[in-house]
Amino acid sequence: MAVLRGYAQCETCGENYILRAGVGTEKFQPHTFDCKSCGISISVIVRANPPSAHFEPEENVVIEDSEGENAVILNLHPFFAFDSDEIHDRVAFPSLMYGSKIEPYLRLVPNQYFMGIQTQDIALQFGVPNAANLWTTVKNVFLLQEQEGAEKSKRVRKAIEYYEKQRQKYFSETNVSTSKEVVFNFFDSLFYPRFGKILEPAIKLIYEIKRDYPQEFSEFLEFYSSNLKTQHLRQYLSIFSDYFKIYNQLSQMVVHSRIDDEDVEDKIVGSKSFEAVKLYYGQAYESITSFFVVFACLNNIFLGRTYDQFESMTFSRYMKDLSKENKANPFKLTHPFYTFTDGLDSTLRNGSHHASIWRDGEKVLYRSGGTGAQREIAYSRYLHLCNKLTISLSVLFIIELELGDVQ
Repeated sequence: MAVLRGYAQCETCGENYILRAGVGTEKFQPHTFDCKSCGISISVIVRANPPSAHFEPEENVVIEDSEGENAVILNLHPFFAFDSDEIHDRVAFPSLMYGSKIEPYLRLVPNQYFMGIQTQDIALQFGVPNAANLWTTVKNVFLLQEQEGAEKSKRVRKAIEYYEKQRQKYFSETNVSTSKEVVFNFFDSLFYPRFGKILEPAIKLIYEIKRDYPQEFSEFLEFYSSNLKTQHLRQYLSIFSDYFKIYNQLSQMVVHSRIDDEDVEDKIVGSKSFEAVKLYYGQAYESITSFFVVFACLNNIFLGRTYDQFESMTFSRYMKDLSKENKANPFKLTHPFYTFTDGLDSTLRNGSHHASIWRDGEKVLYRSGGTGAQREIAYSRYLHLCNKLTISLSVLFIIELELGDVQ
């Protein structure tokens, strides 16, 4: 991955910068950082048509032609974070360090050889080029399916074909023909290996439930189709759209979430637009816990009951009165379902959801409910948790789509 070098100056205080930005696969890459001298936010944009790219000014910055006096080196990258001793290093190449993390998980594309050696472009392989823009196409496939009229099928097919062509630019073997195949290809490519790691055990258990309790399973599907399916679809499209609006921020830490790497506390992201991301964790928390009704109902059947019969509460209480932080309790002993709670923190949710959250350097500070005590986590971990919930949400989306095919 190429590194773009440029020169900038803070409009507020005149601090000079040498900017080093990894040129990723996104054509539009906004970066925001605090001026080291005056603390006012500086925003620049990398306009890229990989491998060529250039900086553009966005806010409180002048792009210069040459290095200014006593310039501060700042490293930026759309997909990777930095160690504390790298963020201002003029020769830092995080793609080399992360390459060793990613390599064990790469899916090698057949027949890609150079001088007899199999080659692999990590930037293309371990991600989805222009993912934020491509999400719009994925979303449109589902929105078009909800429409009425004679042109519906034609429009859906055209959107699917457009998605397929965009992916074939990088992976010629891409072949999708249904909406479920489109969204599976998209999220599996964006979030593997964790995507498949939590999807496969859950799907396996669901098919076992269908096999062992066909009548109860059928009754649940009827309830789901009549009461949850349409509402959930709208929620999924909404929360993913929120995610991709701030993808350039969250993507800096997504590798760690994908490979289950919890070594994130000391990581530093070059771009910090906290105002854009501060509410997202609360939104993702609200979404995923509301979708847990699917697992709760399936778990009831798994334990030999009807979908709406809980061990110690009524179905009405679960749906209307049970707090979001307790929505997973009924299936806490069913690991393929309960693994989706990884990354949930009700105190962080309270701070994020109610905007009682702020950033101080590399820390996120927030106040929870109850005593209102102030808490803190590393900024990098906050982004990490946002990504973890989003990966779980993407898998839940696939599971709900799968429910329509297991009847």
